Amino acid sequence: MVYDEENILLMTPGPVPFHPRVYQAMSRVVFHHRTPEYRKTFGECVSMMKEVMQTKNDVFIFTGSGTAAMDAAIANCISPGDKVLNLIDGKFSERWAEITETFGAKPIRLDVEWGKAVKPEMVSDALEKEPDIKFVTMCHNETSTAVLNPVQEIAEITSEQGKILLVDGITSVGGDYVYPDKWGIDILVAGSQKCLGCPPGLGMIMVGPRAWDVINKREKIPSYYVNLPAYKKSFEKSSEPPYTSAISLIYGLHEALTMILEEGYENRVRRHRLMAEAVRRGMEALGLQLLAEKGCESNTITALKYPEGIDDGAFRKGMQKHGTLVAGGQAHLRGKIFRVAHMNIIAEREILLVLALTGLVLRELGFECESEAGVSAAQEVFLKNLK
Repeated sequence: MVYDEENILLMTPGPVPFHPRVYQAMSRVVFHHRTPEYRKTFGECVSMMKEVMQTKNDVFIFTGSGTAAMDAAIANCISPGDKVLNLIDGKFSERWAEITETFGAKPIRLDVEWGKAVKPEMVSDALEKEPDIKFVTMCHNETSTAVLNPVQEIAEITSEQGKILLVDGITSVGGDYVYPDKWGIDILVAGSQKCLGCPPGLGMIMVGPRAWDVINKREKIPSYYVNLPAYKKSFEKSSEPPYTSAISLIYGLHEALTMILEEGYENRVRRHRLMAEAVRRGMEALGLQLLAEKGCESNTITALKYPEGIDDGAFRKGMQKHGTLVAGGQAHLRGKIFRVAHMNIIAEREILLVLALTGLVLRELGFECESEAGVSAAQEVFLKNLK
């Protein structure tokens, strides 16, 4: 059997598989974007996005990836020379520091070993040493290491000290608990191709009142396209973005968000957490070790260390030969780990399949394991959930 893009299973952290209803929605005839009909669709997307983000704050949707939303956050909030504390525990939290530097601010790195979470006391200590820090950036769910950071506790610290907190929620929004208003997150960004279950190409950004206070005091925003005051003015005037939308993607997002709300916020988060637990127990039963430290594991992606003697390229090619794509490691973790995503519509069927194939491919490559042990361990997790 030969697998191709038509029938291969994506267990990668974006793009992820999405429902046929989303494909169907995107097949609609493209309508003009300056019409009442399109404004209604776009406005409903913003309203549903607020529900998914659990916020009453402003939310904007624009054409671009999650990185574009990160870029917008820095461009609109941070001025040259501002001190920014960048909490770095992986490749994507490091991206905040790179963007910070691009816009002329002064990044102050707080580096944590990849695979470990940023501890709240580390943040307190860093802010005490540099009291003139104005902003703090972090990833809620660090995709490169499959670590879930304690954003609630960190947000309490930044709020108490009057710092603006910018959070990458690209692989947590729509898949795990995120309460920006309750926790005190000032900027929260997301992307369409992860837990939201839509193709790549849309970035989302939530802007809280403390962030607006900073933005509104700036004389000039150094961006024409992702100028948040321009987006706010346009949406308040006519429920539309100031520039042309990716119309077909908006149709897809509308359907994807509708499905998320049909499932229900609590149900969706519980399902993602159940799938994560099944993957972790199943992979451990196969003899694999998690990269993430215990107690800080992501609920939307799992990173596994390769056993000694297992080659990254051979393993992932073996998985692909059997019809499943998993992701490799990044930066200095390249060749040392592989990553399995369990986002959006991934459920029991896909989890049991990827565990069975992982056991099969490991044995094909000479690793001694009980290939059925992974499936059995995951089944126990699922059966326990029925009780």
